[in-house]
Amino acid sequence: MAPEETGSTFSENAIIKAKKAGELTKWKLPCLSDDSGLSIKILSNQPGIFSARWVTNNNYSDVFKLIRNKIKEKGEDMEKQPAFFNCTLAFMQSPTKVNIFEGILEGRLTYPPKGSSGFGYDPIFIPNGIKKTLAELKASEKNKISHRKVAINKLIEFLIER
Repeated sequence: MAPEETGSTFSENAIIKAKKAGELTKWKLPCLSDDSGLSIKILSNQPGIFSARWVTNNNYSDVFKLIRNKIKEKGEDMEKQPAFFNCTLAFMQSPTKVNIFEGILEGRLTYPPKGSSGFGYDPIFIPNGIKKTLAELKASEKNKISHRKVAINKLIEFLIER
């Protein structure tokens, strides 16, 4: 039932998903969707919109090694490579009325992975100004700085101001 994500940006993919939800509900309700992922600067911001597709069988250990190898191919070490998480929300009230809200969490990579909390790429990502990976933080700590929280706060501000 999920639409094919054919966009070339987080925004485009979030809009595709919101439009699909709108079609399913015949636009009787506002629709909210997101697209998010990890972008690694030395890898031309990959995996980016393909973050979920880089992972096979939910095996993040293999994708961490893939990332490390791709960075090594560039003659660099994975440790401290700049990266960021992006969360882009698309809020649509009709097929033509879209609002986009973006949240970014800047940080750097580490290897080997550390921590058992969180999910996805969290064990290899250290947010700027913090000494632990996202997977080492308590949920309450992570939720205070999350790229998703930033995007949702922007959406909340928009809704309050309406």
